[in-house]
Amino acid sequence: MNVAFKGPWPALAESDALLMDVARRIQLSKTKHDTAVQNFNALCKHVDREGSPLHGKVRECYPSGSFATGTAIASRVRKDQHDVDVVIELDIASDSSPSKTLGTLFEAINGEPGSQYHGKVALKSRCVTVEYADGTTVDLMPVARVPGPVRVGNLFHHKPEASEEYHKPVNPWGFADEFNRRVELDPSFANLFKGRRLLVEGAMAIKADTQPMPDHVPPEEKSPRVVALQLLKRNRDIAFRATDHRGFRKPPSVALNAMALDAGPVKAGLLDEVIAIAGYIRTRLMETNGPRGTVQVFNPAYYPVDEFTDRWPEDLRAQKLYDTDLRRLIVALYRLRNDNLSNAEKLELLKSLFGETAANYAIESNYDSRRAEMEAGQMHVSPTGRVAGVAAPAVIGTLSTPVRAATREGGRYFNDVD
Repeated sequence: MNVAFKGPWPALAESDALLMDVARRIQLSKTKHDTAVQNFNALCKHVDREGSPLHGKVRECYPSGSFATGTAIASRVRKDQHDVDVVIELDIASDSSPSKTLGTLFEAINGEPGSQYHGKVALKSRCVTVEYADGTTVDLMPVARVPGPVRVGNLFHHKPEASEEYHKPVNPWGFADEFNRRVELDPSFANLFKGRRLLVEGAMAIKADTQPMPDHVPPEEKSPRVVALQLLKRNRDIAFRATDHRGFRKPPSVALNAMALDAGPVKAGLLDEVIAIAGYIRTRLMETNGPRGTVQVFNPAYYPVDEFTDRWPEDLRAQKLYDTDLRRLIVALYRLRNDNLSNAEKLELLKSLFGETAANYAIESNYDSRRAEMEAGQMHVSPTGRVAGVAAPAVIGTLSTPVRAATREGGRYFNDVD
């Protein structure tokens, strides 16, 4: 089922405008995105270089996770940090030793003392992580193909402190393809978001130093479901910085993306879309039929073999913790839309949901854009004294055309590496 709103989008409410501004601020800048592509290409070539223990063994190398679905956000907004997940398909037996496979990949990347990546590499239970000087990371997950659907393979899990070692069938390529086919770009949403961007950029032209770098793919070129998922992920990241969340795993982005595919038609407003996805995930979190008494989410492209919730939630307590986070998010968004909040109250609410940097940017953008609208005579004050929002240009509802969720973020793969 394709996920797209089929009617005209209404006039842009202030609450939607604020969420659009938050969404714009948490995007990766073009510079950082280009750097991610360069790092990705360099690492894939480095693993397959002459002298590497995996030379001639790399079949394919492609991004997975958020970069493959266009839902990537800055993990640290102020520093514009980001994380990249990479699948590296190796021409090895699918039942190869997990500890040996991961160890060999570690050696291949770490290299000799004094080489490019030496000392910047960490061995994890399912991947090898490279951390750069700016704090951004690339996780390279080795897989070996097995018979079945296109690009199905075994990942290698080895956690010696827990005496865990096994193979897990996965299909990250298949999920990215499924997600991008089912999530649609809505032209009406694009026009509203673009109009908001032009208004904010025009109003803040004299404050250029306060704006984030231009996006490689502007939010208006993404599906509204993708933008809502980015806001949901940002809220999750903020929630899991709290002390009462320590020791718990974060809900994996891929599980959130998979559940969002079944959240019904896209709503006629960004705030309502976030609420709809959060509400649907909460209904899923009522399920306790998994082996640990918790919800189970599977890869729709490799059902029911590839489970996205094999490590989260760890138990029912972890499941209820995230349910509480989503309930707080929904309540706060209803307040943002329905209550007559002061700017200070809006700022504090947005800070609690999305962090200080994104909240400050949204409030400042909203203030400057409203001032510009009033100066242009486009705003009206109601008899109650509240400022009425400006209607967006009329947009005739059209049938949406399916597109990849991130048409210029590499889509299913980054360019030049297949």
